[in-house]
Amino acid sequence: MRVRIAASVTVLGLLWAGMPTASAAESPTYNQDVGSILLENCASCHRPNQVAPMSLLSYKDARPWARAIKSKVASREMPPWFADPSYGTFSNDISLTDDEIATVLAWVDAGSPEGDGPAPEAPRFSDAGWSHPSGTEPDYVIEFPIAWEVPADGETPNFNLYTPLPFNDVLRVSATQVRPGNYAATHHITTGLVNMPPGKVLGTGPAWSGGPMVDYVPVDDPDADPAAQAIPAGRPQGGRRALDPEAREEAAAQRAGFGPYIPGVGADVARAGQVREIRGDLFDYVIWNLHYQATGKLEQARPSIGAWIATEQSSQRVRSLGLREATSEGRQLVAAPPLTAEERALAGPSQVGQGLNPTLDPIPPNDGNWTVTGVGAFQNDAVIQSLFVHAHVRGNDFTWLLTYPDGREEVLLRVPNYNFDWQFEYELAEPLRVPAGSTVKSIARYDNSRNNRRNPAPQKEVYWSEQSWDDMYLTNVSYINADDTSEN
Repeated sequence: MRVRIAASVTVLGLLWAGMPTASAAESPTYNQDVGSILLENCASCHRPNQVAPMSLLSYKDARPWARAIKSKVASREMPPWFADPSYGTFSNDISLTDDEIATVLAWVDAGSPEGDGPAPEAPRFSDAGWSHPSGTEPDYVIEFPIAWEVPADGETPNFNLYTPLPFNDVLRVSATQVRPGNYAATHHITTGLVNMPPGKVLGTGPAWSGGPMVDYVPVDDPDADPAAQAIPAGRPQGGRRALDPEAREEAAAQRAGFGPYIPGVGADVARAGQVREIRGDLFDYVIWNLHYQATGKLEQARPSIGAWIATEQSSQRVRSLGLREATSEGRQLVAAPPLTAEERALAGPSQVGQGLNPTLDPIPPNDGNWTVTGVGAFQNDAVIQSLFVHAHVRGNDFTWLLTYPDGREEVLLRVPNYNFDWQFEYELAEPLRVPAGSTVKSIARYDNSRNNRRNPAPQKEVYWSEQSWDDMYLTNVSYINADDTSEN
C-alpha cells in the first residue's frame, strides 16, 4: 500500500511539474501589461532621433534591453523624475508607481514574454524628430543658417549669434520647440528676441573674443549716423518701430523668444485655450545663445526652431515671472544697487558671465551647503501653471515656497536631488490661483564639496556664468493673469 501511494504521488508530481505554475501563467506580458507602461513614460526620449541611446517603441525594441530596464526601474533612475511626492501633483510626472515597478520587474524575471493579443499602439511622433505630443510637424520652422563645428576637445565658450526674425507681425503659437541638431555636443541653447543696438548691423566678426570669424554677429555700421549712438537702448535704430514707454515694457516681457533647449526638455505646449505670442512687430532678430561641449570627436550641430500656430482665438496669454536673487547665505541683496561699469570690470568676466547673477558672491571652495534664495511677487491676481529651475552640476536641491498676502505659506515643489542631465518644467496638475501680493521663493542649495561626485573642482571657487564648470541660478514661474481666465 505504501508503495502504491508513493507511486501515485510520484506520478502526480510529474504531471504537476509538466503544467504551468500559477505564477508563470499570471506573469505580466509586454502586450498586456508592460508595453503601455514603457510607451506612456519612456517613449518621448526612447525613440529614433532623440537623446536616449535606444528606442523602446515595440517589443522587438525593448526585449534585448530587459535586464537593463529592470536595473534602471528598480533603482528609480528611470524614468527620471525629481519632484518630492510629498508636495504637489504634476501633470508631466513620468515616474512609475510602486505597482508599475513591480509589474516591470516581474515581467523581466519571467523571461520578458511578449504575450498574446495585440501590442499597445505606439504614440505618434514626428518623422523629423519634433516632440509635440500630437506627433505633428511644426507649422513654422526656423533653421540656423550654418552647421556649427564643435572641436573634438577643449573648451568652447558660451556665445551669441543672431539671425533675422523672418516675420514682422505677431505670431500666436500653441507650442514651440528648440532642437539642438546634435544632442551629444550641445550643453544648452536659449533663444530670445532682440533689436540691433544703435550703430550696429549684422555682419561678420568673431563669435567671441578671439574666437573664429563667423557671420551673424553685431558689428559696427560704417554708415551709421553718429547721432544714432544717443538713441535709447529700448528704441531700435533702423528697426520696424519706435517704441514708446508702454511698448518698451511690453517688449521687455516678450523677449523670451521661442524658449530653450536643455536636457530633458521637448516641445513647450500651452494649455488648451492659451497662447504664447512671438512679437515680430517689436523685434527684428533672434538671438541664439549657444553652448557646446567636446565629445572626443569632431562634431557638427545645426539647431532649429519649430512653432505650432494656435488655431483658437484666446485672450489667455502665458507669462513668466523671474525669481531674482534675494539672499546669498543670508545676506540681503534685493536692495543692493546695480554694479557700476568699474565694479563689473573688477569682478572679471568669469564671475559676471553674460550678466547672470552679478550680485552673488562665488561659491567658496569645499562648501557643501551654499544657499541662494530668489523671490518674485505677483502684481495682479494670477494663476500659477508651472515652475522651472536651471543650475549646473553643483546644484543640489531646490524648494519653492508660496507666501500669501496674509502670511500663509505653502510648499509648491521640492526637488531634493537636482540632476543637471534632466531639467524639467514642473507643470501643476491643477493650476493654482493666487491673489495679488503673493510671492514665490525658490530656495537653492549648492554642493561644492568632494561629496558631490559630479563636482569637477571642489578646491576652486565657483563663479556664476553659463559655462558648465561654473554654475547658474535661473528660476521662473509660468502663469496667466487671473483676469484673462474664462471665470472673469
